[in-house]
Amino acid sequence: MHENRIFYYDFLRAFAILAVVMCHIGFFFGSLDTLTKIIYHDSIHAIGLMGVPIFLMLTGALLLNKKISLPKFFKRRFSRICFPFIFWVVIILASGFLIFNWNLEIALRRFMGEASILWYFWTLIGIYLFIPIINSFIREYQMKGLEYFLIIWFFTILLKTFQLWPLFPPFEFNFNFELNYFTDFIGFVILGYYLDNKDFKINSINMLIISCLTLIISIGLYDYLILNHVYIGPVYQNLINVFMAIGIFLFIKQLDKLNILEHMKDNLIGKLITSLSIYSYGIYFVHFIIYHYFMLFDFHSNKMIPIMIIIVLGISCGIIWILSKIPYINRVSY
Repeated sequence: MHENRIFYYDFLRAFAILAVVMCHIGFFFGSLDTLTKIIYHDSIHAIGLMGVPIFLMLTGALLLNKKISLPKFFKRRFSRICFPFIFWVVIILASGFLIFNWNLEIALRRFMGEASILWYFWTLIGIYLFIPIINSFIREYQMKGLEYFLIIWFFTILLKTFQLWPLFPPFEFNFNFELNYFTDFIGFVILGYYLDNKDFKINSINMLIISCLTLIISIGLYDYLILNHVYIGPVYQNLINVFMAIGIFLFIKQLDKLNILEHMKDNLIGKLITSLSIYSYGIYFVHFIIYHYFMLFDFHSNKMIPIMIIIVLGISCGIIWILSKIPYINRVSY
């Protein structure tokens, strides 16, 4: 399990699952009665919003441009995501009925991905169905083809960010300029592969600085706009979120390129990062139950947010670690 792993992928995946937990915890814990608390809360939420894009970008880095037959691809990848999903959806729905007093309508809505953590599974299914087509495109057109796709994708993100899609919402124009094939989450998958393989003609130190500044400025701009109640587009599909994801992805990549991550790879922190990466899919599902349980208590304090992040992530990781030691269960739990 630990052989032939790319540590900077593990680092990014561990960051992504931490970010997802931060995002969900930040929604439900903490009062927002002062400017400092609002900025603190929004910053946590901004970091949390990087989780899903990073997961998708890693999907692209790992799965695109691979020579594998369709039957083998679907057998390997669908079994990898479907069996844990089936395992956890049963547990999540059971806990919903037994602990959270769900009715059948709420359970069905959660299962179908509405206002629920399970939406990500259905998103992955759609992406996996499209990956073999993207692979053929990459083999034919290489990086230039990806740049063509990403330019149009960035244009659609620009339209959504500045509310220009559709271009004339007050009027009943039948504007048939169709760009939906380039929109939504598939762009992050292609972006991840592109950034992972693109050889930027920039000094590694300068690239590290640029990516760090991109990340910091994007988070600061997110805080400023949210504080001033400015609409920045759909969640994930806006320029700020895209540049936050680019910043953290390239920053960690450059740390690895400069061998800075190599020093922690085999120590306790490195092993913890690798474990979080390996268990991330299972943690993604189980933490839903854990943080919803804590929501039953009144923890309305911003001071509780970092504490709850550590507790929820620790309990979730511990549960997956235990399940990983149980025969048969370990094959379907993460």
